[in-house]
Order: sequence, then C-alpha cells, then structure tokens
Amino acid sequence: MTDVIKFCPCNFPDETADVREQLKRLPDLTVVDDFCVLYCGQCLVQPFALVNKKNVAGDTPQELLDNIWAALGRG
Repeated sequence: MTDVIKFCPCNFPDETADVREQLKRLPDLTVVDDFCVLYCGQCLVQPFALVNKKNVAGDTPQELLDNIWAALGRG
C-alpha cells in the first residue's frame, strides 16, 4: 500500500516546497497538492500535511518533515 501525503499549496508554500520535493522523490509515497484539505485555521498558523488522512504539523519545515517520517513509522 502506498502512503498518501497531501499538502495545501497555499499553506506556507515557500517553506514546504523543499519538504514536498524530498517526499516526491520516494517511489512508495504519493504526494498530492490539494487546494483545500479543510484545515483553514491551521493553514494560516503553521506548515502541515495530511499523512494518510492524519494531520501532521511542524513549526519549521525540518520539524514538519521529521513529524511526517514519524507518522509514516520511519522516524
């Protein structure tokens, strides 16, 4: 089964671009840009992604990536 990671392209786009690119390089992950993932309040506050439908956030891009790895069981 492929893990699915969704990003809102409006959520800190400069900060999350590198995170998205790193994840897209892995063949066993599906990285999707979805313009509304229904976390609008959080979208304005900190970078986040939905990892297999679970909200994962971080205060920095590196923390977000680390938390995504943890959510995937790889961290």
